[in-house]
Parts: sequence; structure tokens; C-alpha cells
Amino acid sequence: MLPSRVLRRHRRLLKVTINTMELFFRLGEEIEALWLKQDYNEDHLPAIAAEALKGADLPSKLTPWDVVEWALKQRELPPQRDLHGNFADPPITLFSGPRFHIDLYFWFEGTTAIHQHGFCGAFQVLAGSSIHSWYEFETHDVVNTFAEIGELRLKVCELLEVGAVQEIWAGKPYIHSLFHLDHPSATIVVRTDRSPLHLPQFAYEKPSLAIDPFFEQPTSTKKLQILAAAIRAKHPDADRMAIEMIETSDLQTTFTILSRLRHLVGANQLEQMFRIEGAVSRFQAFLDSAISRHGKRGEIFGPIFERLDTVDELVKRRNFVTDPEHRFFFALLMNVDDRERILALVKQRFPEADPKEKILDWVFDLAETRVVGFETSNALGIPNFGDAEIAVLEGILNGSTEDEIAESYSKEHPGINIREAIEKVRGSAIFRPLL
Repeated sequence: MLPSRVLRRHRRLLKVTINTMELFFRLGEEIEALWLKQDYNEDHLPAIAAEALKGADLPSKLTPWDVVEWALKQRELPPQRDLHGNFADPPITLFSGPRFHIDLYFWFEGTTAIHQHGFCGAFQVLAGSSIHSWYEFETHDVVNTFAEIGELRLKVCELLEVGAVQEIWAGKPYIHSLFHLDHPSATIVVRTDRSPLHLPQFAYEKPSLAIDPFFEQPTSTKKLQILAAAIRAKHPDADRMAIEMIETSDLQTTFTILSRLRHLVGANQLEQMFRIEGAVSRFQAFLDSAISRHGKRGEIFGPIFERLDTVDELVKRRNFVTDPEHRFFFALLMNVDDRERILALVKQRFPEADPKEKILDWVFDLAETRVVGFETSNALGIPNFGDAEIAVLEGILNGSTEDEIAESYSKEHPGINIREAIEKVRGSAIFRPLL
């Protein structure tokens, strides 16, 4: 006979298992019945799923770990729609209907990827929080079925916390990014498998490119693998071969080549640590070749890769810190390009604080946070960041011009030239979103 303590635990786990199954089954059956009444019209599913999620209020009834415990105890799970975990880490299918399914997605890393969906439905935050950015894309030039050039504009930027619900629309009406702030975050997702009329499922590169990340041409893919081997082997003609490949490639393939080359020539950690310019000049040669090959269309590549460099720098800096507030600050800088929106999100997260003062406090803390083994000794990556630089940043946050900042500082500190501090702040990738 089992001890009473073991029996109580077994009964509790059994109750969790039964409740978990019932909650998701009821949710799925409710959505199924309501959507069937609409003859499975996909225009109605996002609203139906969103209202059902709000009504079910699952975040008040279970945690992601209840689902984990339930899943691990099942001899046979429902049919899993993403068996190999290509999306989320991991995805778990909890209800499988004839035309839609319900998944739980775990997220351990934030990502700045901007994308649209080839499916529709709705999602709800079960655990953690996210920066949610919603964009619109105005197409100026259709390159082909799989690539477009245009203007990407931010419409909405908000914090999503536990219980928040969002409708998912297939295609361009819902271009967004979710940067998960907590480790892990979890979302409940009601979704169709795919909406064929809304393919390809574009990803977007700020400020101007829409591209199908799933497109693959076997010969180009294999050539790029071969080129990568030559570069990794430091073959003396590798750069020439890369340029020759760019000179004979279409725009879409050129972007794929440049994206891979950027990682290959920037992969030397020693160069990154001591800021050796070799990787920069090598990649610039590839970029120049692409612009020469594609003319005005090729001019989009420079701003795209400049932004990616900024994001990479912010990601690196964020990895140096563990304080949740500092990581939140870096997440804002990675995802939001507008000072006023950043200030609004700080206010949303910390309603009792002055957002400008909060940012200045964070910057001061990061300037004092030492990082051993890299080219600079603080988490900002800016050497000798002190009172003058803080004063410059404060002036910028308050909307002052450079002349006004210099004049104000010189009154309080006669004989001190603040222009160097202004250049240091304005030249830093860290502060670019605040400028």
C-alpha cells in the first residue's frame, strides 16, 4: 500500500492531468462549434478564437508546467503538428481539430524577427511578457513572387503580459514581431495549418525588404555551402569567388549570399574582441559588389545590414547583464527605433517612475558594470563613459540641441569641452534608437 503522502501527490497530479485535458478540449470544442456555424470562413476565426481564449481565461487556471506534467504522463499525445520543433522551443499540440489546432509554445530566447503568417487564429500569453510590435509594409517594387522592396512602418508597439490576447491574421494585415522578455515565456496559440492564399509567408528586414525566408533553390544553396567552405578554410581566392557569385546572382539570392557572408567574415571572435577592421572592410567589398550589380535596387542592402550590426551589438551587450531591468532596456533598444515609443514603454512597465530618469539610471549602472575580457570594460561598450556623457544623454532625452547641451554644460563646468562627449554618445550604436 502506498504511503498517504505519495497517494495525495498522485491524486493531485491526476487531477492536474484531467483538468488540463478538459480545459483545452472545451476550448477546442467551443471554437470548433462557433467556426463551423461560419462555414469555416477564415475571416471569422481570429475573432472567434480571441473571444474564446478570453472567456476560457486559462492563465488563471493552469501554468505551463501543468501542461508539461500532463504531456510527459501521456502514453499517446494528440497528433503533433510541428514534430521537430521548427517554431517555438518546443511547441506542444494540445487539441487537434479538422481545420485548426491548439498549441502551447515555449520561448527561451527573444528574437527581433519581423514576419507575417501563412495561417490565422489567435494567441494568449500564458507566462512571461513580450514587446509586441505591429507594422505595415507599403510595396514600392515587386522584385518577384518571393521578394518585394518598400517601406516598413511601425504602427503599434506595446507590452503584452500574462492574459493578453491577440488576433492573428494571415498575410500582410498582421506583420509583427514578438520579443519575449522572460525566460521562458509561453503562449497558447489557436491556429489553422496554413492559408494558401497568403503565401509566401514573408519575413521583413528593416527598413525596406520583404523576402520569403523559406524559399530554397538547390543549386544556389549548394554553391553557398561550397563558398562557405572556401572562406572557412581561408582559401586565398575565396573573396574573389564570393564577388563573382554576387555578380551573377539575382537580388533575392544576393541578399541570401550577403547574409551568409556577413556571418562568415564576422565569425572571428578575436577580430570582434579587438575591433580589427578586416571583417568590416571585407564585407564592405561584398556589399559594394552587390550595389554595382543591382544598381538602385542594391542600395537597400546598406541600411539593412547597418541595422543588423546595431542589433547584434545590442544582443552582445544584453548577454553581459543579468538584471531584469537592464535586459528590458536592451530589449527596447533592439526592437524600438523611436525615442517617444521607448519612453512610453518604460512608463508602461514602471508607471511610478519618470521614464527619462529611469533610462539615465540604467545607463549609469551599465557604465559601472564591468565586463572582463572584451575590448571595453563596461556593459555599454563605451570606454570612459562618465558624467559628461550622462549629461549629453540627458539633454538628448529632453530634446535639447547639441549647441544647447554644450552651452548648458559649459555654464556649470567652465573650460570643459563637451563636444567629445557629444560625439561619443551620438556615435554609439547603443544609443541610436534614442537619438
